[in-house]
Amino acid sequence: MANLSKESYIASIEESASIICKELGPEVVQSVYRRFGANDLEGIKTADLPDVFSELYAIEADLK
Repeated sequence: MANLSKESYIASIEESASIICKELGPEVVQSVYRRFGANDLEGIKTADLPDVFSELYAIEADLK
């Protein structure tokens, strides 16, 4: 996944965030964004997108 485009990371983050919000609430997603200095997905630096995706994906995987 290291070679995904910015758009692919954003789409993947949105998908994971949606699942997490439904199961655990938006606060969990917001806490991940805040760790990267942002209030929402749009505030995440491009360089941080892979790390944000990894964190959210790990949380999503734990739900399964």
